[in-house]
Amino acid sequence: MPMLLPVLRLRAGAARVVAVVTGLTLALGVTACASGDTTAPAATATVSRATLTTSVAGMGSLAAASSTNLGFPSGGQLSSVRVQVGDHVHTGQVLASLDDFALRQLLAQQQANLAQQKAVLGRLRQSPTLLGARATLGQARQILSATRGQVSATARADQVAIGRAEAQLDAARDVAEAAQDALSAAQAACASPPCASVASAQAALASARAGVETARTGVATAGQKRQVDAAAGQVSIQSSKQAVVTADNSADSLASDRPFGIEQQEAVVASAQALVDLARHNLAAATLKAPADGTVTAINGAVGEYLTASTGTTATAPGSDAAIPGTTANTTNSAITRPGGAQFMVLSGTGPLTAIIPLSELDAAAVTAGQAATLSVDALPDLALTGTVIAISPAGTAVSASMTYYVTLRIEGSDDRLKEGLSVHASIDTEEHEQVLTVPTAAVHTQDGSSVVVVLAADGSQRTVGFEPGLVGADRTEVLSGLAEGDTVVVGGSTR
Repeated sequence: MPMLLPVLRLRAGAARVVAVVTGLTLALGVTACASGDTTAPAATATVSRATLTTSVAGMGSLAAASSTNLGFPSGGQLSSVRVQVGDHVHTGQVLASLDDFALRQLLAQQQANLAQQKAVLGRLRQSPTLLGARATLGQARQILSATRGQVSATARADQVAIGRAEAQLDAARDVAEAAQDALSAAQAACASPPCASVASAQAALASARAGVETARTGVATAGQKRQVDAAAGQVSIQSSKQAVVTADNSADSLASDRPFGIEQQEAVVASAQALVDLARHNLAAATLKAPADGTVTAINGAVGEYLTASTGTTATAPGSDAAIPGTTANTTNSAITRPGGAQFMVLSGTGPLTAIIPLSELDAAAVTAGQAATLSVDALPDLALTGTVIAISPAGTAVSASMTYYVTLRIEGSDDRLKEGLSVHASIDTEEHEQVLTVPTAAVHTQDGSSVVVVLAADGSQRTVGFEPGLVGADRTEVLSGLAEGDTVVVGGSTR
């Protein structure tokens, strides 16, 4: 700062005083005086209390409270559009639809497949195979028991037949012995052969001996039959046992496999049901419905045109569902600016508009949620708006090689002339000190790294006074210490 040289003042009647200034500038209203010259008054101000406010300013755009890109999850031919741009719609209202012939056919196929798989599951659950196997096992066991009884009965019958044959052999032997005795008696009684009685006795003995041989053959035959029947009985028993084992294994296998077979088929039914649900969902998705109340702000498609699957998302402003104005949706040939972009339809939510303001990192560092703001709209110069900071983005976005932070402001009040996308200027109050001691910023100078002012005394003399500054507002600076309320300070000029 230029240094103000001391000014020599002479009492009345003195000759003239020459004030010499070497390479420095005199302060406003302070001049060297000589005999016959006049002194211009210095520009002054008073140290007084005031409310100081600091702010940051930025320019952005108005945005709807929420914005949603709408489209179809699968591409197809647009068959109907039931709304127009600017229409107000309600939650669940049908907006548009695709040709759903193929989707309906696919649903019918999946439903038929589900019915088929359910029928297979029903047969498995109600199948009599296991009951039949268990009945066969019971019958095999009965046959085994009957076979064993039959073999035992045959063995007893064979034993009785052997007994009868042996009795017949004993009887035949007795007859042969009697015939032998009769022959011996006849021979003894006959004095001179030939004797008819002897011949008859001999014939009887021969017959008796033939009877013995026949009886022996009967015993042998009965014994052989017992052996054959016993062997045949064992074969029958073993065959019956094998039948029991086979039936038992079959019943066990069916009993073991049946739960897993049912479980497997239940999984097939569940899979078929999932395919039906998916086909039904895809069919429903061919009809576009409003997810919330709002206003249609863009439609990109006419009936008969083919739409691609919707993949676009909305870049939302911090702390809200509002879309950041100016974001683009890239297509194969160009970048299309909102509203709409490459999306089939855009739905803006109802409710108060918000202002999205991009700030530099230096300004953004002073902004916090809850701060008040004043706003003006370029298209509506007669409209003054107020707002409140909702949130500020926690991370910056690189824009033109510098970091930008988006601030979301809630607009207080409403006006029918306000529209999404209008340019808006915002001044955000970042700090406020109420009724603090202040001095005009124009009166503040820096001397040796400290803040000073020139205080004008009642007698017109000036002195340089240092003070501790606080918050610096638009035109006044807070005084923390060093000055008193009511002090008169010189505005402009240099320190003394």
